[in-house]
Amino acid sequence: MTRKEVPVADWVTIPDLYRDPFPIYERLRAEGGVHWVPAVNRYLVTSYEAVHATELDQEIFSANEQGSLQIRAMGHSMLRRDDPEHYVERKAWQPALRPGMVKRVWTEVFRETASHLLDDFIAKGPGADLVWDFAAPYAAECLRQVCGLYNADQADLQRWSQTMIDATGNYADDPEVWRLGEQSFNEVDASLDEMLAWHSEHPDHSLISQLLQIPDYEMPLERIRANLKMTIGGGLNEPRDAIGVAALAMLQNPEQLAMVQADPSLWHTVFDETIRWVAPIGMYSRQATRETELAGFTLPAGARLGICILSANRDASVWEDAADFNIRREPKPHLAFGKGVHVCLGAWVARAEVADIALPMLFERLEGLRLIEDEPAEMGGWVFRGMTKMPVTWDRALPAQEVTGGSADRSATTPGRAVSNVDATPAPRVAIVGSGPSGCFTAQAVRRAFPAAPIDVIDRLPTPYGLVRYGVAADHQGTKAVARQFDRLFTSEDVTYRGNLHLGSTLTLEEIRAAYDVVVLATGMHGDAVLDIPGSQVARGSGSVTRLLNGHPDEDESQPLGTDVVVIGQGNVAMDIARLLTRDAAGFAGSDIDDATHQAFAGAVRTIHLVGRSLPGAAKFDPVMVRELAGLPGIEHILHGAGELADDGRDARIDAVRSLLEAHRAPGAPIRARMHWWFGLTPREIEVDATGTSEAAGSAASAVVFTDATGEPVRIPATDVITAVGFTANVDSPVPAAAHVDGRVEPGLYVAGWLRRGPRGTIPDQRTDAKGLAQLIVDDIRSGAVSARAAGLTLRSCETDFTGWQRIELHERSAAAPGRERAKLRTHAQLLATAADTSIAVPVAQHGAALTAGVPVTVLFGTESGGAELVAEELHRMFGSAGDVDVRDLAEVAPAELGTDRFYLIVCSTYGDGEVPTSVQPFHAALTGAGGAGVASGAGDSSSAAPSLAGVRYAMFGMGDRSYDKTYSRGSELVDEALTACGATRIGEYGRHDAGGPVPASEAALDWAAGVLTEAAASLAGAR
Repeated sequence: MTRKEVPVADWVTIPDLYRDPFPIYERLRAEGGVHWVPAVNRYLVTSYEAVHATELDQEIFSANEQGSLQIRAMGHSMLRRDDPEHYVERKAWQPALRPGMVKRVWTEVFRETASHLLDDFIAKGPGADLVWDFAAPYAAECLRQVCGLYNADQADLQRWSQTMIDATGNYADDPEVWRLGEQSFNEVDASLDEMLAWHSEHPDHSLISQLLQIPDYEMPLERIRANLKMTIGGGLNEPRDAIGVAALAMLQNPEQLAMVQADPSLWHTVFDETIRWVAPIGMYSRQATRETELAGFTLPAGARLGICILSANRDASVWEDAADFNIRREPKPHLAFGKGVHVCLGAWVARAEVADIALPMLFERLEGLRLIEDEPAEMGGWVFRGMTKMPVTWDRALPAQEVTGGSADRSATTPGRAVSNVDATPAPRVAIVGSGPSGCFTAQAVRRAFPAAPIDVIDRLPTPYGLVRYGVAADHQGTKAVARQFDRLFTSEDVTYRGNLHLGSTLTLEEIRAAYDVVVLATGMHGDAVLDIPGSQVARGSGSVTRLLNGHPDEDESQPLGTDVVVIGQGNVAMDIARLLTRDAAGFAGSDIDDATHQAFAGAVRTIHLVGRSLPGAAKFDPVMVRELAGLPGIEHILHGAGELADDGRDARIDAVRSLLEAHRAPGAPIRARMHWWFGLTPREIEVDATGTSEAAGSAASAVVFTDATGEPVRIPATDVITAVGFTANVDSPVPAAAHVDGRVEPGLYVAGWLRRGPRGTIPDQRTDAKGLAQLIVDDIRSGAVSARAAGLTLRSCETDFTGWQRIELHERSAAAPGRERAKLRTHAQLLATAADTSIAVPVAQHGAALTAGVPVTVLFGTESGGAELVAEELHRMFGSAGDVDVRDLAEVAPAELGTDRFYLIVCSTYGDGEVPTSVQPFHAALTGAGGAGVASGAGDSSSAAPSLAGVRYAMFGMGDRSYDKTYSRGSELVDEALTACGATRIGEYGRHDAGGPVPASEAALDWAAGVLTEAAASLAGAR
């Protein structure tokens, strides 16, 4: 390691940090993000990237700091322990704080508490302090109820919390601060001892009661005491300060307040932006266990660190205008709740207290709430930061019975009038041009925003779903299953499909705009990007190849490939091409591949070279796609330039590339093809064999020349070249691609998907974009920039409807060869004739619980902080009382319990550095044959042999945080890989949810489940 000394910031003082740390942090970030600060006797870590790094690695950056102020002030709690000790205590503390408990029990407690404390606040009259007369007693009383400290009152908890928090941040070593902290320390112990005895006789839902009911673990008393004090500290000051700062932000930004009052669902956005803007816990400690490098600087072993969340959350390299409060900023994952193994255990409680109850109730009941100009609000702190003074006044206080009492569901519509779900805004007539994923997700989002709006989805083909039907690889039926979600739009959500209408020939943009109030262009980017190198004219584009193998009517039969193919690019599309060209016929079971076309086009291929510019850790492929290639039978993988592949399990891409080397063939099985993986090469020239012939290009490739990292040429012989380097705009694109990244061309005209942002983003990403675009349309309608009076587009004689598509669907499926999903109609004439064939009877669509067709379903969840459990409960609720459906925790399931007569919806989060959640590790170990020692009682498999799960069918929904680029969704992937290795079959789309995105996890999961359940019903019915 090359040593680089950490700079010293001897100009920083504690009083300056307390008054306003942000200018100090801005300078520290600009100077490198890691400094030794003598005033606080530790290294301050201030950049987002550096803070993020410390949270991911508890082995190097330990929470168990020697001489910790928090340990002195509160005892040695789980917050100052590393795994495995930390996990055992966290698991014991979790039941009372789980999201399901919050929804079922605590939210109503919070509502009642807020209502009567707001009555008290209002009784004090204008001039009352919003923090000390409402937020503080409210947060304290909620915490008292959750903890079960019934022998104390909210004033006790306020005193205990503040004095112990002051001691935790007593870097100035003030003896009076220590005295008051010690007094509270002893009072909490006395109260707890009394309540432990009471709860043993009177069990309830509170935290203390739940601790006494754990069947297999008894937490030592001193640890209960320490963890309770930690809970009193963070569980009170965080929601208190979030309420105060959020109220300040709303009152200082009235235009944003108006948006939230019109759409109460935005209170959760307000909450997240508040704790990003001013994180209640501003700094916590870590200690380096050995000499290490952070942000380019060398930290000595034993270095005491101050992890500055207040600073990281305002890093300008992550957030534009980071110092501004803005609920309309692009969602990115803040660090206020922490990350990794120490992610805040009370996050669900805080959200419910603040975003669901306190803020909406406060602003509903107090009309004209505002700051008092002559008594300005004040804020202070840097270890913990919040409002210290906030007197307010108001015009009128409404009685509690006249308000909803929290963030209400405003989705009801007024009889006889079309309105949006956010207020009485008239609903527009909407046209969405393009029925691919971006168009259909936009239709879903617009339908949710405007339940009564007439919505037409227009497409140039008689078949909907664009990229799903013709762009997703034919053997990825799980991804194509997203179309099942979209079917519901046209069969049960009153959205109209209008096919065979081509923008530019059948219709003009002017005609469409005249007929609709809102027009969304979602026509995509279909052209293959061309490499700017000599000889590129002989290369084939990956998009064209994929469409050919998918039976697109515009793709003519292509010249067959030769034996040696170079694929330039290593993104997911390149992975698709490599897989499609090397699968055998058996590998296409369940696909909708056109076997004759595939054999004619790719039957001669024996060698594929997959070439990319990046090293494995920076490559653009999804690790799941690489592992799929590693599992192809009869393929030998050879790596070039991959470098050392670390075996520490912290990089999903490197793990996936390593799996290529571990791929094995059955003894004696022949090698059908070889796949060479080249890393770190830049294309320089395609050598053209002028004597060759090609009907497409008039010449053929003979080799591709690349340049390696040293500038040396690398020549790879080839009979054919396929580029997978991206896509470009269509020649008939109605607007320039990526010219309007916010989604608005002008009020009334919008763009979605790749036409909006350019050719990047996956299918699930389009769901996220659609939600934001729908809100943009709502804003324009509400502001009056867009009216709601268009008459709609008259019926055209050439157009087809959704019933026509259903006839095509039935015909193709009935004509499918054995082992294939469908036999696609290859020409426009065939498609139109079938769409018009009234002899094909279309059955009535069935949705909801009927999708399972009587198939028993088990929802399994694996979670660390509770998010996956909440999603599992939402999925369970989706079924209602119909059917045989249950929910189970993977921590309590053994693989042998998985049966072939049930279908499993698995919801799994990612933990720490990309592991499966700790509670799921015994289950995972049993799947991989590593069970036995260390497997928790009642879970996992005591056998060391991996079980056989042949016939078991499941779908996977992975929850993660995309800011953890190397390990995003890795936990679910590890479970998925282990299940498939045991013979289980995954069905439908691999669902994923990004915790940093704007779409709630439950919403994404419900959409995902709607698609996979249809696939599951068909699969299980066939198996019977």
